[in-house]
Amino acid sequence: MFSFLSVEFALLFIAFFMLYWAFKKRPDIQNMLLLIISHAIIYLMAGMMAVGILFVSGIVIYFIARQIIISHHKKTWMTTGIIITLINLSVFKYYEFFRANIIRALEMWQLDNTGLMANIIFPLGVSYYSFQAISYLVTLYRQSVVYEKNEQTKQSEQEKQDENNENPISYLYFWQALTHFSFFATVSAGPITRVNETKGLIDIMGKPCGMYDQLNEPEPRQLLYPKIAFALIVLALAKKWWLAGYLADNWVNPVFANPTGFHSLEVLTAIYGYTLQLFLDFSGYSEMMVAFGLLLGFRLPMNFNAPLLAHNIRDFWDRWHISLSTWIRDYIYIPLGGSRKGFWFTQINLIIAMVLSGIWHGSTFNFFFWGLLHALAIALLNVGDLACQKISGHAKGRNFLTNTGIIGKTLGVLITVHFVVFAFVFFRATTLDEALLVFNALFSNHINVAWTNNPLYLLAILALAWLVYPLFHRHQKNVGRLILKMPSVIFYVLCFMIFMAVVILAPSGIPGFIYANF
Repeated sequence: MFSFLSVEFALLFIAFFMLYWAFKKRPDIQNMLLLIISHAIIYLMAGMMAVGILFVSGIVIYFIARQIIISHHKKTWMTTGIIITLINLSVFKYYEFFRANIIRALEMWQLDNTGLMANIIFPLGVSYYSFQAISYLVTLYRQSVVYEKNEQTKQSEQEKQDENNENPISYLYFWQALTHFSFFATVSAGPITRVNETKGLIDIMGKPCGMYDQLNEPEPRQLLYPKIAFALIVLALAKKWWLAGYLADNWVNPVFANPTGFHSLEVLTAIYGYTLQLFLDFSGYSEMMVAFGLLLGFRLPMNFNAPLLAHNIRDFWDRWHISLSTWIRDYIYIPLGGSRKGFWFTQINLIIAMVLSGIWHGSTFNFFFWGLLHALAIALLNVGDLACQKISGHAKGRNFLTNTGIIGKTLGVLITVHFVVFAFVFFRATTLDEALLVFNALFSNHINVAWTNNPLYLLAILALAWLVYPLFHRHQKNVGRLILKMPSVIFYVLCFMIFMAVVILAPSGIPGFIYANF
């Protein structure tokens, strides 16, 4: 199995790394090499169909982007591009939901039900490069309209002609555009990058990280923070391969596979364990991709910011899967009207955006319900803040509970974490009935059901980790500075020792990344 955690990928990346930096003075050639290796990795992971769909989609989006610039029907072309992208995404994303009906229809018409129509496979990364394509088209359209208006104010045709040579539109040329959509560090499970700098998306050093400047920069690229990059890779391996793998194999998977066979405390431990497993898995993956980006001279956005320390559900979504939550904000919530039409319309827009986020994660009803739970939680939080504002008479009622002091903030964190944890049961279960079965076991299996494992042991470790984590989060910048100052020999020896410990302690086999399925 070819994976970012496999020896095969490590050897391929090392060979590519040396070839890539052999052309240090030619960013254009580096872009071409990056395009080739990205498609090669997708092929090794998911086969030729995934590569073909990715390549064709990139070409289609590129030519639509050209039309947005040169055509007088810019909005029509943008809308066409978005519709094509959404149709492509929907066919693969929600095909499974209709598979049984399609097979029955083929049988009814006495057609082959074993061929392509009955066995479409979800291509790796289609969600993420579709999101990047939509962002690219919308950004290009907006800037193109602004640029065209500015052109109309020029005083002479000569001035127009001169200015056309300095078009500020964030337009990626053919190979750069394909590289942006297919970059292996973002295509399989994010982070979702943007061509321009975007509010909320920052790199590991807290700086904006739009891809346009990075892909089109004519000056030679530099290897960025190699020590930080290797530290992130080792951290990612520990989080994903060892800790998330242990939780999955020993607690989460057994309990969710047969919740009725486990004691209530074990079920509770598995529920807590799944949230931590998901966080470790996805944040580990995201940090690994950021590290690969740094090693290739790119600054990719950080996707997590201590989400399990969020003091309310709104704060949680500012910290969890940041590249997705900001995408939902910019391309669903704001186009729906955002907060422009008053308080109650704002809540409706929020609910629609969050429900669509849930549906994006999967076509089964449990994902819809998970999205709806988060939507209602955010809306109720906003209503509560408004009520507290009116009752207290304060002009600003946002985050009212947190602003009451340390006790209020602690209570807010506890409430938020437990809401997120129990909502994730619907995320982990394959159906709504399966999720309800887990909750039934949680509240019913405390009588006449013996422990299989010792849940108190893991619950104590989870509680201790949660209490210590704020301290680590508070000092992570200091840790980064310490790494940069550490002598290289000592640092890399330490990294190798931690890596070997992970290899020894991690479960056998090469696990897949959870979010690659979305």
